[in-house]
This record gives sequence, C-alpha cells and structure tokens, in this order.
Amino acid sequence: MQDLTVFMTHHPYLSAATIAIFILVMLVELIRAKRNVFSISPAEVTRLMNRENAIVIDIRQNEIYRKSHIIDAQSMNYKDIQEQPNKLQKFKARPIIIVANASHESQKLAALLLKRGYNAYSLSGGMRAWNEANMPVVGD
Repeated sequence: MQDLTVFMTHHPYLSAATIAIFILVMLVELIRAKRNVFSISPAEVTRLMNRENAIVIDIRQNEIYRKSHIIDAQSMNYKDIQEQPNKLQKFKARPIIIVANASHESQKLAALLLKRGYNAYSLSGGMRAWNEANMPVVGD
C-alpha cells in the first residue's frame, strides 16, 4: 500500500489517467448491463410464451416475416409502434417480446415500451439466435 502512495505522488498524471480509465470502463459496463436488462434468450422467450401468455411482436419487413416467423408472432411496423404505442394497449397486461433481424432494433423499441409502462423484452440476437437455437418457426 505504501508503494502505491509513493507511485501516486511521483506520477500524478499517470495516476489520474489510470483512475479516469477505470471510471470510464465502469461507466461503459454499467450502460451495457442496463441495456441488456430486457434482452432475453430464445429459451426464455419460450418460457414466457408458455407460462405467462407473452405476445411476440415481429418488427421485421413483411416479406421476411411471411417467409419465416415465430409461431403466433404478430407482424407490426417499428415506426407505427413508436408513433402509436396505443396499438399495443390490448397487450399491456401481458409480457411483450420484440423480435427483429438483430437485437439492436428490438432493444431500442423494448426500452421505449418499458418507459411507457409495458412489460417489454427483446429477443437477444434476433431471429438469427432463434434459428440457431433450433426453435420452431412457421411461414406463410
């Protein structure tokens, strides 16, 4: 401990830089942890669907949705939900799982819905993760 004190007194700029980097790393990790609070795995999606009657909202383009989607998923437009959140009012009492190609879009929408009082989640990894987990899909 004494060596640390001596080092800090002899190298104040290096010590300050080390502390600043430590604080920045902690902030980045805190933000990343907060962002992933509402991201769930394909197995967790299945559990929510089976046990808590969760609704799956697929925000991918209609053509892509029609080719392959999660069973009972409803196709909705990202901008429509963003601009008219009342479209989901009938699902407010149920968990809502947002699905996209990748989880970035669905995380943003789930965060918005959480702020508006919905119990919203994002499928981590999007449909790619769902398919890689060999979960069931249907197509039109």
